[in-house]
Amino acid sequence: MATIKLRVNDKILDRVIWLLRQFKKEELEIIEEDGSFNEIRKGLQEDLKRIESDQIQYYSIEEADILLEKSIKEHEN
Repeated sequence: MATIKLRVNDKILDRVIWLLRQFKKEELEIIEEDGSFNEIRKGLQEDLKRIESDQIQYYSIEEADILLEKSIKEHEN
């Protein structure tokens, strides 16, 4: 079975959905796209851009532990 993605004008969406629902489930399945998918994808693309442009600094677990301990000591008092 093949999967396709359609961009449909809001004016005809109801008619397209009606037409697609005329097929049996074995012939055609309507897969609703989750709106959060696009938000997550956008966020990941932004993260990737920051990674590729060296705007993100990486720390090993040991380095992160040292930074956290230092921060905790500064804020204990």
